[in-house]
Amino acid sequence: MEAAVAYHHYTVIRETWLTRKLDGWAVSASALSTMALILGATLYWNGTLGLDTWMAANHVQLFASHQWWRAWTTLFVHGDPRHLLSNAFMFFIVGIFLSGYFGVFVFPLLAVAVGGLVNILVLGGMPPETQLIGMSGVVFWMGGFWLTLYLLIDRRRTLTQRIVRAGGATLGLYVPAEAFDPSISYLSHLWGFIFGVAFALIYFFYNREKFNAAEVREEICEEA
Repeated sequence: MEAAVAYHHYTVIRETWLTRKLDGWAVSASALSTMALILGATLYWNGTLGLDTWMAANHVQLFASHQWWRAWTTLFVHGDPRHLLSNAFMFFIVGIFLSGYFGVFVFPLLAVAVGGLVNILVLGGMPPETQLIGMSGVVFWMGGFWLTLYLLIDRRRTLTQRIVRAGGATLGLYVPAEAFDPSISYLSHLWGFIFGVAFALIYFFYNREKFNAAEVREEICEEA
């Protein structure tokens, strides 16, 4: 009598929403957004049309003078070319993935909108005359948003593998080389990242049926 052969059945996820091709206009959308960032900084440095007098933001200008637009215009202000390039690089690269997989509503529209809200939150606790400038809070929001959705969507890998990959990317890209530099607003980095995670969770649960439908599964049957 032949011995019965036992089989092991399991399912493997081969494709997810993040294995799709990027939308064709993703690079263009990110490039145009980055060009706007560079243009804003250049106009501010040159004082074109007096922009250097009303773009940057501090506590007094927002909360005493109620010049709320500065929370958003100051995103495009940078201290020097090095500051600009450090933000523009990540803004462009991560922007491609956000717009390519999740659309221009997420990037640049939602990213910049939340960036202004982060500035209002951070400036509320800063000394009156201290300026808060730059796109760093937005860049960290983008990172938190992308990494959270990667963890939730790319289920081809185990959760441990995803955490290790996401953790490595976070350390490599977002841990600053200039630790404890008093000119850097680490609080805006922190709140930007926290807001990015929070918005990603909301976005995922609102769109999870769409993400689940994009999964391609394969049934595997092997001898035990």
